[in-house]
Amino acid sequence: MTDLWTDLRSASRDQLLVRGAALVGALLFTLSFVAAGGGGAVSWTGLVVLSLLVVVQPHTIAPALFVVFAAASWWVGVDGPWHWALLPAALGLMLVHVGTALAASVPAQAPLPASVLRRWALRTGVVAAVTVGVWGAAGALVALATGAGGAVPGIVGLALAGGCLVAYLRHVGSSS
Repeated sequence: MTDLWTDLRSASRDQLLVRGAALVGALLFTLSFVAAGGGGAVSWTGLVVLSLLVVVQPHTIAPALFVVFAAASWWVGVDGPWHWALLPAALGLMLVHVGTALAASVPAQAPLPASVLRRWALRTGVVAAVTVGVWGAAGALVALATGAGGAVPGIVGLALAGGCLVAYLRHVGSSS
């Protein structure tokens, strides 16, 4: 544990920035979870402890444990198929992923190349925009749901998301 603390203390400015983004994401998820009325003291404590582990150990299994624990806590602890707090929760999980992936990509003392930071910032912005769109569409579907149609709305939504992903990948592939 002493080595991890030394590693964090000697980390580059870029490394601290991306680890801080991961921490902000983890805390954003936790606050969204609390705002949605989910969990209790045990799950909140677990999320906070895992948030700290994500910062100290971004190159280990800690980020995956946080994401799995967070998703399971939300699924078990929040009532209903949709909640307004899903958006900040999802964006928080995205920040955890991006921050820890960047932090684990280079040694703690090494700076991250500006081109890598720009590319990841652009891609994160695109994913965030898609997330907002999917969140809004899910909210509209829940508001309009009559119970009829069974799994059709979910299948249509997944097909639409898949089609948008294919269109985006083709666009990116043709522009490079």
